[in-house]
Amino acid sequence: MEPEQRPPQPPGEGGEQPAPARRPHSHRGAPERPAGSSRRALLIWGAVGIVAAVAGEEAVRQSPVGARRPGPGRTAAPPTASGHQHGTPSPAASVAPPSEQPPPTVAEGGRRWSDPAGWGGSVPGPKSAVRITDQVLLDTDAAVGSLVIEPAGSLVFAKDKNLTLSSAGNIEVRGTLSASPTDAVVHMVRFPGVDERRFQGGGMTVVDTDTGLWVTGAGYLRLDGAARTAWVRAAGALKAGDTSITLAAAPAGWQVGDELAVTPTAAPDSGDDFSAQYDLRTVRQVKGATVVLDGPLTYAHPRVAVGAGVTVGAEVLNLTRNVRVEGTEQGRAHIHLTSSRRADVRHAALRWLGPRTNGKEQWNGKPVTDPVLGRYGLHFHMLADASRGTVVQGVVVRDAGNHAFVPHMSHGVTFRSCISHNTWEDAYWWDGPQDTRTPQGPSDDIVYDSCVASRTVFEPNPRGYRLTGFSLGAGSGSKATGCVAVGVQGATGASGYEWPETSEGVWTFERCLAHNNLENGIFVWLNAQHHHTVGQFVAYHNGGWGIEHGAYLNDFDYTSSVLYGNAAGGIAVHALGRDKGTVFDGLLIDAAGQSDYAVSTLKHQLAGVPVTISRCRMTGYRKAGVAFRATTDGQPDDIQVLDCSFSGNEVWLDPESPTPKRIVLRKAGDAQAVELNKSQGVAAAPAWNASTTPADVPDGPRQPVTPSVRLADAAVPTARVT
Repeated sequence: MEPEQRPPQPPGEGGEQPAPARRPHSHRGAPERPAGSSRRALLIWGAVGIVAAVAGEEAVRQSPVGARRPGPGRTAAPPTASGHQHGTPSPAASVAPPSEQPPPTVAEGGRRWSDPAGWGGSVPGPKSAVRITDQVLLDTDAAVGSLVIEPAGSLVFAKDKNLTLSSAGNIEVRGTLSASPTDAVVHMVRFPGVDERRFQGGGMTVVDTDTGLWVTGAGYLRLDGAARTAWVRAAGALKAGDTSITLAAAPAGWQVGDELAVTPTAAPDSGDDFSAQYDLRTVRQVKGATVVLDGPLTYAHPRVAVGAGVTVGAEVLNLTRNVRVEGTEQGRAHIHLTSSRRADVRHAALRWLGPRTNGKEQWNGKPVTDPVLGRYGLHFHMLADASRGTVVQGVVVRDAGNHAFVPHMSHGVTFRSCISHNTWEDAYWWDGPQDTRTPQGPSDDIVYDSCVASRTVFEPNPRGYRLTGFSLGAGSGSKATGCVAVGVQGATGASGYEWPETSEGVWTFERCLAHNNLENGIFVWLNAQHHHTVGQFVAYHNGGWGIEHGAYLNDFDYTSSVLYGNAAGGIAVHALGRDKGTVFDGLLIDAAGQSDYAVSTLKHQLAGVPVTISRCRMTGYRKAGVAFRATTDGQPDDIQVLDCSFSGNEVWLDPESPTPKRIVLRKAGDAQAVELNKSQGVAAAPAWNASTTPADVPDGPRQPVTPSVRLADAAVPTARVT
């Protein structure tokens, strides 16, 4: 058995308390950081026909009561023990509905909420525990103490009215809840009085203290707002003081009053806040591809030419939707789905969700909060095949205290043109195991298409080891294409995209972008049994590495990708190969003056087969293209660098590193390869700090290649439920 995949945690910093064992999905120990690479500072952002509502004396947590027959009582679920106790999935969840099944027909029929006769003479009030077993049309703003929609019941928002449904307690959907407004109106579900201190967390069972929107049994949830282009890139450089933005394409559905977030693009050496230079502005006018703002931009957002014909502007994210589910800034709710019926969630803005609770840890004398287990922004919980065919489109989760999008052990869910912005914990994620030797429970056939993880944060940030925008978890058949990770904060090992050590998920990963993250673009800490491929990836202006690749042994192919201006360098190599070896082929690695090396090897924990770096173009570094820096207490380097071009000194052997097992270099245009070794006395190649001898390589010389990368300048279009 291989050693546990858990490298040493960095030493404590001044004023901090010892790190306790945190929640099961905490970010565990971090890999050693190479000497000389920068640490970036962080600003922590931080009923039967008629149902009566019993008003006045009715306690909010009291069970709903029907007009003609009492409903069954409900008691709070017992507190969960440490860890995430999931409970038993509903039997219906084991039956897979046909993925081609059309969405249910939801009609505006039934009695009107505003009609007292429908409630036995009195319309429900803010302390009413309401139970619906028939068809109800919400035609007026309503406030309740709690709400249960029974399997035969439905609550449908009137399409042509601005409407708000407020609940002091849970809303449980066993029947149908539908908010599908016309483009000009807003439908909102609010939880205005959430007390996060009462949350218990847990799995399948509705918990009375854990206020939120629950979809259970065979309940159907439709949140179907007006389609908007989720995000578009700026067509050119944006200057501080600009009051308008010309976009790369005219956005669909953007309206006056929409809130926009303009992402940071500045280089890491522009300031410690290079990963947090967001501008939040409101739309004053839309004229084709030009958007007039309500005020000037605070920051410059340069358009960056990363090479290989790829030039990218700042993403302009539209955070507004006309269907909204909200807690409050002081009391965050959540959405929890265990229904066997596919939900339709499109073009909704989910804000102030994902509660937190006081933890035992302190940081610099102040308490630190922990996320509540199982209470996330949008949580598909242990649905197995029942979730197949679910498509979440154009949804925004923002200002959340916990994970944004969670398809936990729920298969076949597609997230298209979704945005997570300013959320705590890994944004796109599902539950991990209790320890590093237990495999993660899989979610198969998950798709992240044109999604954005923007400004992902952790408390306290220096403990945010391995915080990530996209956690590429266990399962088969999953895809991440055309996605963006930007502004991810965190500490050592944090990244835009992570292959976590217990996942072994084999993903199709193409045309994704990571930029202006405080640490890495990609972080792999996986001892993989399977072969993995990464193609057409772009990482620019990250504060760590473009790609930090570990842990001990695995086989990855990185192809046709561009790494530009990352502060620590383009690639850090911890892992040696397992069987076929890890290959970096046809990459453009331009350090853009930000780092000493384009590529650096670091500590190898186990002996394996060679890593190959081939047909790459390396430029813009200060000292050498490839630095061999494996440490003396680990395994020696076993690397081939073949047919690559360099803008300066090609390689450098760290004098502190052990004698390599084998380092082979064949520069582009050379017919003969050489093996590099530690110099004895005077180096034969002084600039390389190495001696050389001729070496045999099975394959003949090839020319370096220029990557072919296609990045879309706008989110994939989305549409309403049809």
